[in-house]
Amino acid sequence: MKYPLFKVHVDIEDVMSRIRKVLESGFLNEGREVLEIRRLLKEILDQDNVTMTSSCTGSLMMALKIAGVGFGDEVIAPSMTCVATNVSTEWLGAKTIWADIEYETGNIDPEDVIRKITNKTKAVICVNWAGVPCKLEKLQSICRENGIKLIQDAAHSFGSTYKNKEVSHWADITCYSFQAIKHITTGDGGAIVCLNDNDHEYAARLKWYGFDRDRLKDEDGNWKGRRWDSNIKEVGWKLNMNNLSAAIGISNLERKDFIVGTHKNNAALYKNYFLKNKNITPLKIDNHMDPAYWIYTVLLDSSINRDRVISDMANLDIHTGVIHVPNHPYDCFKETGNDLVNTNKFAAHQISLPCGWWLSEKDVKYIADSLLGVINKQ
Repeated sequence: MKYPLFKVHVDIEDVMSRIRKVLESGFLNEGREVLEIRRLLKEILDQDNVTMTSSCTGSLMMALKIAGVGFGDEVIAPSMTCVATNVSTEWLGAKTIWADIEYETGNIDPEDVIRKITNKTKAVICVNWAGVPCKLEKLQSICRENGIKLIQDAAHSFGSTYKNKEVSHWADITCYSFQAIKHITTGDGGAIVCLNDNDHEYAARLKWYGFDRDRLKDEDGNWKGRRWDSNIKEVGWKLNMNNLSAAIGISNLERKDFIVGTHKNNAALYKNYFLKNKNITPLKIDNHMDPAYWIYTVLLDSSINRDRVISDMANLDIHTGVIHVPNHPYDCFKETGNDLVNTNKFAAHQISLPCGWWLSEKDVKYIADSLLGVINKQ
């Protein structure tokens, strides 16, 4: 389509030169490039405890393990998210307890979190829908009062801030995605940020079989000492990032102001276009939030046939759609989530629009005018 919902930014010449350098080095696994992208992220996020991973899903599994989640435990999470948010809970033998969302934001409702906490609860996962931050300060307070970890799925929200700080400063553990269609991509990859130093050290071991690779290997991936002197106290996984992925990500990060900044500017344009239309409601944004707007989600009035809107927009060469659906109806989860009134309502009326760096102001106006026109014809 002429106006796609997703389009990754790749400076091909720059990326190819970086990849050539990796290939010529003869070392493709975790080494210099991974160290460099981690250094850049530390600077951008103003965080010391950054660990690069092969995916946000892997980061989430590590986060739950760090939080002490195991067989028979409970994890409170929203259903209105990518299934990747919740599969790790099942892998660890724990049970997902669904919390409802706020209809006007698509984000987990702190009041419902309070209602769902039991003596089996080990963690709460929050997701910043479309890059709009959750009520992070309140969620962190709830978790600390109950002695549990707040895990933030920031897959949509690289570049989002909350009270003038990157969102990773507001959760015990934050998991970022650099998957193929995210703002900043490494082809596929992720990162995990821990506020606690001990949690960070644990993450470093979990990402690579149980070894702390960062301490045992040099920047070229060579063992610093004798491997047989090392000990694994607890098994981990194989979840590290590789140099090829990191090379792509470094190029993207060096262009982050343009990439993420354009998403934010286009979102501001949409907001003005839809401000007084009774059939289209943008997500509610508090003044202390600056969302990254991976995509731009609006809620359509109940009188509007959303599927017809999506089809009519496609006929105009504009890709709109429902990026995620609720997880609780899937057979793989143990609970039905029958009390998720706002989740079901949001799922029925949400629609997302292209918002990215590839769109000019003229393009955004065309998409907005087209949506308004399609709706007016119903």
